[in-house]
Amino acid sequence: MLKFFRKIRQNLMSEGKTARYLKYAFGEIVLVIIGILIALWLNSLNDRRIDLQESSKLKQSLYKELLENKESFKSYKNYVERCHDRIVAVLNVSAGQINDMPMDTLRSYVLEMVPITLISINNSRLNAAKSSGQYGLLSADETTALALYETTLENYKEARKINNVFNDENRSLFLQFSMLQLYHKRIYPNGVVAKHEAFDLSDEDFLSLIKQKETYLRLSFILTSILVDIAWLEDLDSEIDKTISAIGKEG
Repeated sequence: MLKFFRKIRQNLMSEGKTARYLKYAFGEIVLVIIGILIALWLNSLNDRRIDLQESSKLKQSLYKELLENKESFKSYKNYVERCHDRIVAVLNVSAGQINDMPMDTLRSYVLEMVPITLISINNSRLNAAKSSGQYGLLSADETTALALYETTLENYKEARKINNVFNDENRSLFLQFSMLQLYHKRIYPNGVVAKHEAFDLSDEDFLSLIKQKETYLRLSFILTSILVDIAWLEDLDSEIDKTISAIGKEG
């Protein structure tokens, strides 16, 4: 093709047809420009197609991760609510509202009233997208929704640190409730931590401890921490629903 155009130019020049040559040269330049523009347009279309494919894969991955976390939040919230029910029952025993709870039930409720299991949150795919620069494949609404979700999650983690019930003020109480032995056995099933005789309470002493004013105050603090935890989990559930909706529109 190039040889063909070159031959035409040579013929025009040799025949002295300068005006026609200039017109031809101009036309050739226009054709070249049009060709370049078409190539750029096709390349842009291909890049756009690739970006759309990568964006769809990214959103599907994030959507799946968000759904997994939502299930984790739901499962953990159910667990915390069971702890809530247990501590409310123990508080009612402490306040004299319940007087007929079997001692075995009371002791088991005491061991089940404090959330010790940690919530499972996986943000590996979200963090990978941010570090690799793939965030640019998402729309402004999608990145805003993800940012709000992350902010709520970080605030929840900070709130858990503030509302930590495993502090010095509760240490003695938890020892008397035999929580150390229970928690240690969950982590080390074959290990045994002996209980000091001072903390090995009879049923009568155990019930007396439950009914003490100071115990009621400590249990009230723990209940407040659980209520705050549940409120945060509800906010997280609401925020993750919004994020899932935003990501799922095109994913």
